[in-house]
Amino acid sequence: MSGLSLLLVLLSAIAHASWNLAGKKASPTLGYFCLASWWGFLLGLPLVLGLAWPLLTALTLEIWGWLLLTGLCQCLYLWGLARAYQQGELSALYPLIRSSPLILLLLGSLLLGTAERISTQAVVGIVLIVGGCFFLPMQRFSDWHWRNYLNQATLFALLAASATAGYSLVDDIATRAMRQLPGHGLSDGGIALVYVVLQAGTASLWTSLAMLLPSERAQLRGQPMAWRSSVFTGVMMLVTYALVVWAMAYASDVSYVVALRQVSIPLGVGLGIALLGERMTLPKLLGVSIVVGGLVLVVLG
Repeated sequence: MSGLSLLLVLLSAIAHASWNLAGKKASPTLGYFCLASWWGFLLGLPLVLGLAWPLLTALTLEIWGWLLLTGLCQCLYLWGLARAYQQGELSALYPLIRSSPLILLLLGSLLLGTAERISTQAVVGIVLIVGGCFFLPMQRFSDWHWRNYLNQATLFALLAASATAGYSLVDDIATRAMRQLPGHGLSDGGIALVYVVLQAGTASLWTSLAMLLPSERAQLRGQPMAWRSSVFTGVMMLVTYALVVWAMAYASDVSYVVALRQVSIPLGVGLGIALLGERMTLPKLLGVSIVVGGLVLVVLG
């Protein structure tokens, strides 16, 4: 990966851990993330309309289809994220949500015939990142048992992780197609910004539809909406993923970008312990250490 791509992903990881902390502190529901998505879309739309009208008019039906699909994946991701955070700790669930898409993306690369772009060293690093995360929900090493992972919090975390893998693959394909469109005059960074604003729009539509479900409406009753937090989350979600999509333009395979984003795992664990009062245990320390080792291998690979 290039130095610019590395910098973009590192900045994105810091922003991602920050808005996850804000969301966890707000006791999030899907309604909270729906509102955050709308904030991101509405605040970014004037900029897109003012600077990128030629690109918007050049978008093909295929690209609009990818945008609808990525919005659906984002909706599933936010739903899984909200439900997981309602039932578990940030320092245990955040690493699981962040790391699991790596295995899915490796499988996707094999299916798409692009696995030769990923070095053996990077594959070992990815396996270490995912493996380290299995230690994070444990309070003691004697707690190791599959039933510790067979619960609703883990189920929703894996749903969020699967949706992350889905929109990462879709976004790589869609932005490659957008960069090939003629006559728009935008840089890779400009295209990334336009894309994530449009993605926020389709995610807002899907999450709004999901809010029609009785179970989601019931969660909103009697719970004050954290307006200020939702604005921060919406803006940071937009910034986070604009940086990621921009970085994709300089990576040989999307798996490298998603792998390097896992630097937010030790950040998320640290924030959960420092600001939410969650416990630092030996398994968590070992898990984070293994994840950091895997990140080093990915960067060097």
